[in-house]
Amino acid sequence: MLPSLVTTRQRPKSPPAAKGPPAPRSGRDPVRTREKILKAAVREFAQRGYAGGRIEGIARRSGVAKGLVFHYFGSKEGLYVAVQERMYESLRRRQDETQLGGLGPVEGMRRLVIDTFRGFREMPEIIRLMNEENLHQARHIRGAKAIPALYNPLVAAIEGLITAGRAQGLFRADVDPVGFYIALSGLGYFYMSNRYTLGTVLQVDLGDEARIAAYEEMIADMVVAYLQGGGALPGGPGLSGLSGS
Repeated sequence: MLPSLVTTRQRPKSPPAAKGPPAPRSGRDPVRTREKILKAAVREFAQRGYAGGRIEGIARRSGVAKGLVFHYFGSKEGLYVAVQERMYESLRRRQDETQLGGLGPVEGMRRLVIDTFRGFREMPEIIRLMNEENLHQARHIRGAKAIPALYNPLVAAIEGLITAGRAQGLFRADVDPVGFYIALSGLGYFYMSNRYTLGTVLQVDLGDEARIAAYEEMIADMVVAYLQGGGALPGGPGLSGLSGS
């Protein structure tokens, strides 16, 4: 007698679960990992721009899986905005406005000029990233509220120095703090952003330390000379009064 064959109904296989960005592995330091990715992204976007920058390249530079980049920053644009925020934070750390007021209005302004120029010198990526975002007409950082907030204390410190200088009869009365900072920043930014082309056409080494030190002093003198260019507050001694003439 043949044994009876018992058939069993096979259950249909469930579709594979959709794969999303991998969560950080147990034991991974999220802060350190995010920082590694951010540093790698600064180099990638500074060298290749936004369009040319690749998440694969950033993952390779930072030594993490590509999915982790998306896990921490959401998208390529999200990472690029974080890079821009980091760049402005780095520059602002070098412009320590908390120290300026104690120096007095003249030395405080000189310090701000020199610190800003040195910030551009010490972090060449800032120049490239600023140039890149200007090509995009600030489209990516327009919604990054953290960046304008970084400059509120600086503008307030500039206003404080200008007010103190006016009260002492040292500074002219018609200084706009925002326009003043744009000019001050431009003196350092232009030198660094055009040092290769200007150095070539003028046949000088704009990377020479002695030339840089002399330029640093010159732009500090130029800014102070503008501020002391007359127009002190009514009733103040003015520059003529201070000179004894």
